[in-house]
Amino acid sequence: MNFTDKSIKALKAKEKRYVLTESGNYGEGRLQIRVSESGAKTFRVQYHINGKRKVIGLGNYPIVDLKTARSKHAKISALLSENIDPQEQRLQNQKEKLESAAKKTMHQMLEDFDQFISTRWAETTIDRTQKLIKRNLTPFMAPDLMPDEFTIDMARDIIYRVYNRGAKEQSRLVRSTLMSILKFAIDFDNSPEQYKKPNLYDIKTNFIRDINFETPKNKGERWLSEAELKKAWNAEDLPYYTQQYIKLALLLGGQRVNEVYGSYVSDFDLENKTFTIPANRIKVKQRGDHIVPLCETVIPIIKELMQQAGKAGQMFPHRDNPTATAHVSTIRMAILRWCEKNEVPPFNPRDLRRTCKTLMGKAGIDKINRDILQQHNKFDVSSVHYDRYDYMNEKRSSIEVWEKFLLRSI
Repeated sequence: MNFTDKSIKALKAKEKRYVLTESGNYGEGRLQIRVSESGAKTFRVQYHINGKRKVIGLGNYPIVDLKTARSKHAKISALLSENIDPQEQRLQNQKEKLESAAKKTMHQMLEDFDQFISTRWAETTIDRTQKLIKRNLTPFMAPDLMPDEFTIDMARDIIYRVYNRGAKEQSRLVRSTLMSILKFAIDFDNSPEQYKKPNLYDIKTNFIRDINFETPKNKGERWLSEAELKKAWNAEDLPYYTQQYIKLALLLGGQRVNEVYGSYVSDFDLENKTFTIPANRIKVKQRGDHIVPLCETVIPIIKELMQQAGKAGQMFPHRDNPTATAHVSTIRMAILRWCEKNEVPPFNPRDLRRTCKTLMGKAGIDKINRDILQQHNKFDVSSVHYDRYDYMNEKRSSIEVWEKFLLRSI
């Protein structure tokens, strides 16, 4: 039989559901109507493929009218002529549609990466990375750009834009950040939690590794001699906060720049003579808080800085923002200008850490205790995960020896 709107409308429900089949070519699938016990009429196509009989539904009449049903039947026939199973094709289309809906844009991936590092990286590294992304990545990515559309040429364009403006060290950081972002995306899609789920980013390889170029390397060889140390300590032409930072950094045994420069009044316990660097300001967070003993010489410096602390309690407040800490570049540039003026080989704040490490050895402090004081000792599994001894006695002894050496030198 051949279906017409009139013949379909005339179909009545029976005690049991029944199926009517339209005449047609066996190999192209045949259009059918199934009438249920309730009278509902459903278009479907019955076909044979690979020796199996199958049925695929087209929708209920009259929501799907006869003309639409024939159009769908024609598409199914075309697939069958190419030996493609329309059921499997439909499932594949649904899967691709679901995966497409689940995928995130590059901008969304950057937001996810920001959330990822917020609980894993040190505060200063997070801040630097956020600023780098905001300035060098986000503005040069279209809002609708998908991660799997991001190419090595796009990445090179972003990196070399920075490189060609002369910021070669910054371009290296851009490359490193892009590599971390892609690694995050690949690791997430391949994580156990995502097994058998659609990929959110669908990045297959970390092609940033293939982008290589030479950039200036900070070899880290500069340290101050005792004569240079004395000159910097007593320099009257250094800005106030710069000189106070130099003294504080030295008397604290050369802790990392941002651990000292980003310190707050609440980090210092003058009664118990300790300086606590919280885990969120430490390079490797898993180590937990790091406690540094205070010597007598450093206490007046700390008290003076406390009196001029920022609104949020920061020891080195930003000049224009009362709730922010000043940027490290402030003291770095002040030191470089002072060095040029006084014909001292240039050094930067980080070199004070190396100076302490070197001269503490001359003062008679063994390497193990120097490493303990500067957080260089906890790289092995037992130290990171099991050793919870605070080494305060050893650190206090080291600080006392170091203070005496410094006072003799300055």
